[in-house]
Amino acid sequence: MTITLVTALYDIGRQSKGDGRTFDEYLSWFGETLKVKSPMVIFVEDSLKEFVEKHRKNLPTKIITQSLEEVPYYYLNDNIQEILDSENFKQKISVTSRIECKMSLYNVIIFSKFPWVKRVIEENPFQSEYFMWMDAGLSRFFEPHEIDINQSYPSETALETLLDNKDSVLIQASMSFYPDLVNAEEYDNEYFWGARSWVMAGLWGGGSEVLSKFCDMIDNVLDEKLIKQGMINNEQIVMAYLYKMNSEIFTVFENYAHLHRQYEIIAELQK
Repeated sequence: MTITLVTALYDIGRQSKGDGRTFDEYLSWFGETLKVKSPMVIFVEDSLKEFVEKHRKNLPTKIITQSLEEVPYYYLNDNIQEILDSENFKQKISVTSRIECKMSLYNVIIFSKFPWVKRVIEENPFQSEYFMWMDAGLSRFFEPHEIDINQSYPSETALETLLDNKDSVLIQASMSFYPDLVNAEEYDNEYFWGARSWVMAGLWGGGSEVLSKFCDMIDNVLDEKLIKQGMINNEQIVMAYLYKMNSEIFTVFENYAHLHRQYEIIAELQK
């Protein structure tokens, strides 16, 4: 039984053009994320290949080098920037200071998670039955007293549970902050202009068939509900929309912690 983790890291200049986070910060987090003991496929520019090799050492790894221009959704970059610069978008979008509301390349990267995962499913270099996306910087949420990076991840027990539920997409949802969104039966188009994210996008996964379907659904919403409507928002908003519209394909890890970015599922998968 194996699980393949998928991750990626690109320097898009977010320190100066986005939210102030430095690439050095991300490299420090990425270095720890790369130590996770699970087969891993990593998308990076060629300049980071040696960094990945250094931190992965003898762990099962496939490195796929792509330039920024080769990232799956890079072709939408100019289109997204036009949307961000439009007066209609600026007037209607909630909380314009968010990085996804001012930096097109950020949106390119966060939505490319899904075609990256789909590619790994199709190629399946480690013959896995289950696949998970893990953000490059997710290690900043690794609590030392909860996560032992020297142990296999997920644990054998957690992996068995995941495989027993490989026909559904596993996500984590923050249940405490936006009860109106959590309890709503469905969302109308106005939902996409909001800024309240309650489904988390740093760690999610599923079996090959359902996860491929999920990635295609993301692509469809990005095209039909966002780009063609002259708007853009983060992938968490889209994931929550798809969960509401297709709840039957999801398994939800419900997080009731009153910390907005508490990734309890990280520790849960090592029990």
